[in-house]
Amino acid sequence: MKISTKVEFGIIAVIDIAINSENNKAVTVYSISKRQNISGKYLEQILAVLRQAHLIRGLKGSKGGYVLTRPAKDITFKDIIDALDITVLNDVYFSSQGESEIVNTINDCLWNKMSDHMRSFSENLTLADIIEQYYKSLEEKSEQMMYYI
Repeated sequence: MKISTKVEFGIIAVIDIAINSENNKAVTVYSISKRQNISGKYLEQILAVLRQAHLIRGLKGSKGGYVLTRPAKDITFKDIIDALDITVLNDVYFSSQGESEIVNTINDCLWNKMSDHMRSFSENLTLADIIEQYYKSLEEKSEQMMYYI
């Protein structure tokens, strides 16, 4: 499976917003762009799509930027991926010119089950799960870097 940069950067942006928007503090396009090394103009296009999908909300004014529209535990990766590219979690299957019983069996036993698993997995993985793993990873990294005298 190949994921577009739009989906990749969109997921990164939502995670960045979730991590950096504690207490409804808005996260600016510039700050996400700088932290994640993503083009600001491209990021604005991606954030517009996420805003239209009601995953993030834009705040205007001097302290403006973006915040999540609901708690991270209520946003699944299926929500995010579908907002950015509806085709990513679509069914995968063989489409040969002549339908044969072998092709039908492969589709039933392999591709349909893989597609179902991907959809189910992305429906059960929340933004909160990823954020929790992110903080664990940071904690483990800081423990490895400690020096004892």
